[in-house]
Amino acid sequence: MVEDDLMYSTFLEVYENHCARNDREADFPITDFKEQLNQAISGQISPEAVVDLRLQAYNEITKNYVSDGIFSQYMYKTLLSGNHMWAFKKQFAIQLAISSFMSFMLQIGGRSPNKILFAKNTGKIFQTDSHPAYDANGMIEFNEPVPFRLTRNMQVFFSHFGVEGLIVSAMCAAAQAVVSPKQSQHLWHQLAMFFRDELLSWSWRRPLGLNLGPATSGSSMNPADFKHKVTTNVISRITKIAPQSLSEEEENAVDPPQSVQRGVTELVEAALTPRNLCMMIQHGIPGF
Repeated sequence: MVEDDLMYSTFLEVYENHCARNDREADFPITDFKEQLNQAISGQISPEAVVDLRLQAYNEITKNYVSDGIFSQYMYKTLLSGNHMWAFKKQFAIQLAISSFMSFMLQIGGRSPNKILFAKNTGKIFQTDSHPAYDANGMIEFNEPVPFRLTRNMQVFFSHFGVEGLIVSAMCAAAQAVVSPKQSQHLWHQLAMFFRDELLSWSWRRPLGLNLGPATSGSSMNPADFKHKVTTNVISRITKIAPQSLSEEEENAVDPPQSVQRGVTELVEAALTPRNLCMMIQHGIPGF
């Protein structure tokens, strides 16, 4: 069930509103990007040069057509009070951090602008079609170069202080809560319920003729194998980015000292890298 509130809007609506105000065609950046990649589609350039061509097209579009202040302008015109803007930014940053953390934890891709809704009065976020994809062995399949959606427009709206402060800190806190020994058993039951329904649903809609074996076929799923899938799919991934508590001897042995937020910071850097973002044209407007 989803709350029906007139204050909710999608990121795509923000971009379309910008195009309508400036008398621009909303789909032009996508069509222009594809036209610049005609050489790659026709095989006129080597596969190694395709990424460079995509990056060149991405930089040109973000420079000439999709500025990094579209979302900021929209929100500054929507929230006229400075107090409201401060409260919205703080709530929106935390909500985006938790939403991004969930996308990384469950490896949920396809986060195009039309699938992300936010409340213009509270900053709460809701994502549609938020479910993982599985390979033939029932393991989460994720092939996107970015761990979650954090584009130039979001970065400019929050500024470096918001991204490196609120977003990174909130994601670190969420990761630490997930792997905490006090919460591990509670988390396991929650994930078990989630993945049980997801894996059963996936097994029923698998391609015809695909033999999955007794470990993943319907209600005969092996409990030990099922637990292994949950642990491998989620918990082992979060452990790598969660802040680690080190003894004084271990801290002194590392030179230079490592930040406890290093794992999440690397994810944020990957999400903001233009070379990764230029590969995401299939999931929305370049640069927005």
